[in-house]
Amino acid sequence: MEADLRESDSNLLNMTKQLDNANAAQKVAAEALETANAEKRRLQEEAKSRDEEISSLRRELANAAEGRKVAEEGKEEVEARWKEVEAKLVNAEADFVANFHNTEAYSNFSDYFARVGQQEVLTALRTDHPDFDVKNLETRFPPPDAEGEEDD
Repeated sequence: MEADLRESDSNLLNMTKQLDNANAAQKVAAEALETANAEKRRLQEEAKSRDEEISSLRRELANAAEGRKVAEEGKEEVEARWKEVEAKLVNAEADFVANFHNTEAYSNFSDYFARVGQQEVLTALRTDHPDFDVKNLETRFPPPDAEGEEDD
């Protein structure tokens, strides 16, 4: 009986060791599972964050494409408007040149440019010779704009 008891104790001791080993292995497996689950949650959160970032970038890209489309339409409108303004300017310039002699302030084309030349000479005198009194000359040769005002 004693031998049976020793054998039973030995078996119990072996079983206890096996149970301790199994518990230790289960503890290691549980820790590994916990670590794996934590890593899985982190990766899921990172994937969710990246998905949100990708969605945001897609929205920005769509907005940029829409903005580009609007800009292209605006550019076309501006170009069309510019052509209209340019045509009006050309017409106005042609009309001015054609009717220059009818304009009251410039009734005599050659006199107008002669007076402009005189004014350039008077301005040069004022600049180059500040001590020289040009008032008498200015009275005799008024600027083109002043003559138009005197006529009114």
